Order: sequence, then structure tokens, then C-alpha cells
Amino acid sequence: MSAGLWLCIRLPRLAHEALATAAGTETVAASRSVDHAAIEQAAMERLAAWAYQWSSLVSYRLADGPLLWLELGASRALFGGYGALLAKLTAALTQLGYSHACALAPSPTGAALLTQAGKQRCVTTLPQLRLRLEMLPLALLALPPEVLAALHSAGLRRIGQLLALPAAAIARRFGPAASLYLQRLCGTASDPRPAWRMPAVYRARFEFDAEVRAATALLFPLRRLLLEFQGYLRGRDCAVLRFTLQFEHYRHPDSAITIGMSAPARDAAQLLLLARERLQALELPAPVSALRLQAFEFTAASVLQGDFFGNDAQQLQQLQLLLDRLQARLGDQQVRGLALAADHRPERSWRFVTPQQSMAVPHIPAAVRPCTLLQPPRRIEPPAVLLSGPERIESGWWDGGDAARDYYVARAGDGAQWWVFQDLAQGDWYLQGLWT
Repeated sequence: MSAGLWLCIRLPRLAHEALATAAGTETVAASRSVDHAAIEQAAMERLAAWAYQWSSLVSYRLADGPLLWLELGASRALFGGYGALLAKLTAALTQLGYSHACALAPSPTGAALLTQAGKQRCVTTLPQLRLRLEMLPLALLALPPEVLAALHSAGLRRIGQLLALPAAAIARRFGPAASLYLQRLCGTASDPRPAWRMPAVYRARFEFDAEVRAATALLFPLRRLLLEFQGYLRGRDCAVLRFTLQFEHYRHPDSAITIGMSAPARDAAQLLLLARERLQALELPAPVSALRLQAFEFTAASVLQGDFFGNDAQQLQQLQLLLDRLQARLGDQQVRGLALAADHRPERSWRFVTPQQSMAVPHIPAAVRPCTLLQPPRRIEPPAVLLSGPERIESGWWDGGDAARDYYVARAGDGAQWWVFQDLAQGDWYLQGLWT
């Protein structure tokens, strides 16, 4: 994992800024000790998953300052060239709230060193890299302090002066490791990096340095988690129908909420909108010490093409988003749809379904039916004028709701049309539907 064109991202304040996202909330409890190494490791894992949307070759290192590498040679054409790709990537890093320095070079080690250079951090060929390195100070080299001191004592001040020396002489004087480092720096030796692999399920954990008491205060760190989650979904070219937010509490069992969508989604703004609706009505059982975002099931993403005049698919997407927001605000059981049921009895020919359910519409013979049904039917005197009928319905003997009826369209005294039936078992007449 060394050939290609490498982007290196230096994140000098990764652990601090990961905690600063939580500390920016207004309602927190007293601060407590946290494991900064674990915070940095978790943040880098989330960033590696996020970076997969830009490259299929991702690697990182935490020792001696967090560094994240992406191989961009295969992504250049997809994103419109290196300039456009770097602009999008740096804008996304800024949106995440991380301080960063980016450099592009044909070797991972060279790109890492250029992140410390003031200007001209992007080179695309080995001659350009060599020329850029020659003018930089020796202090930027990742060599042991005693080696740097010896080079300085020998009167060397620039990297170019060191590169002008024979490689064999450098290896004899300072060891083969120093010579190999310089060769990797210039891209003339293999520079393997451990490849980070995309996990099959998504788990992200955000630990706070101070406990959060208000549910709405979680929206600030949740925004970053969802932006990173969006990158993971884009990298896998998939979407989710649901994800879970788990709240860790000190000396109290964890609590959780599951946020579902009626259609596959992966846009962070949409997911945050739904999470906000749920969190606004949520009462936390205890202050939150850590937040987890988890997703275990994924589906194909439904990406709509832009249309100048709009289309039915875009209108459907807007309706689905509205249903998702209503469910998130009112509760899963408060927003329901209607579907046909395979039953000839009018009062049992429909049922409630959730918006997420995909219902197969049963085949029911076409018949004239009113839009308004009375529940229960109202007992009436035999109608004077019958316009059509009878239509006999006999059903329900197997479930205890046996019905034997003759249905008619009748005219009421005021001229309205009624849908009436005669109970064949008792002979009584009932009004069940109205045409308006």
C-alpha cells in the first residue's frame, strides 16, 4: 500500500477538539477524568470510516501526532480533478470541526512531511516532490533527535543538503533505518501502510468530559457523529432505514431510542432533523456520560436525479420526510396509514398500517362504495325508494362475525343517497354508508 498519489491529513488537536464538541453544550455536570488516548483512537476510527467516501485506501497513525492517509489517484476523475477533490475534502473537514493541515504527494511519508510546510503542500510527481523537499529545514524530518543533532553539527541545515549525500554513506553513519526513511520520503522505496478496513456494521461512540443533562444539548455532538456516519454510508454506497442512539449513564442503566425512516436515507441533515424531533420530547433518566450511534442493517440508497420541473419521485420523497418527522415528534403509534384487507364485510375491509410497511394490495372485485361509513351501522326504518340492489354479502362464519346481508342504494327523504342493508338473519334495516 504505497504506490499512487497520497493525501495526508494532520490533525494536531484531535483529542482536544473531540472533547470540545461535548463541552460546547450549555447544560453539563461537573467534569470528570477521561482517557484522552481512547478519545483520540475513537475519533480517528470515525474519521477513517468518514474518509472512505473519498478513497478505498485509507490508513492512519496516532503515534507522534495523528495522521490520516488517503490514496487519491483512483478518485481524481470521479471528483473532477485534484483541485476540486481537495476543496471538497477540506470543506468537509472544516464542517466536522477539526483543525487540519493537508498535503498531497506521490509518497505517504513525503505527504506527511509536507503537512508541516508553510506553503506549496501539493505536488503530484516525484521530481516536484524532490524539489519541494530540498528547500525545507532538516528539523521537519522524522529522524531520531541524536541523528538530527549530528547532522546539524556537520553543518547541514536543509533537507536538500542531506539528500545530496550518497545513500550508502548515510546508512553507514546513521544506520539503515535513516537511509530507508529518506528513500521513502522521496518515493524511491516502497512505503507500505496498514490498510484500514470498513466494518460490516457501524458503531460510533462519543465520550463526554462532562455529563450532559439536557437531551437537546446532545444535538451539537450528534451533528458531528451523523456527518461521519454519512461518510461511512457514502463509502459503502448504501443507506439505512433505522439507526439507534444509545445513552450511557453513570451508575444508571443505559437508555436508547431507535429512529426509523419510511425510505432509505443517508443524508446527515435529514437524520439530524429526525433526531431533533425525538430528542425534543425525550426525558433522560439520568445525565449522559457517552453517546453511541449504531446501525446494523443497510439497504441500497435511493438517489433521485435532479429535475428542473420536479417529478413524482421528488414529491414522494418530500411526503416520506414529512411522515418521518411526524413519527419522530408524535411517536411511532400516532402516525398510521390505511390499507385494504381481503374481506368483503365493509367494516373489516381495511386496516391500519405503519408508514414503513410495504403492503401488497389484495385483489378485491371493483364495486360502488361510499367514502363515508358509519361505525357501527345505524338502525333505520325500511327505505321507501331503492335505486339499485340487492348486492348480497355473506362472510365471516369462520371468525365469529358471521354476516348475511343484502345491500341497496336508497334515496332518503332529502334526496341524499344512502347505502343500506337488510340483515337477512333478523330482517332489520341499517344505514352503513353515505354519498356526499
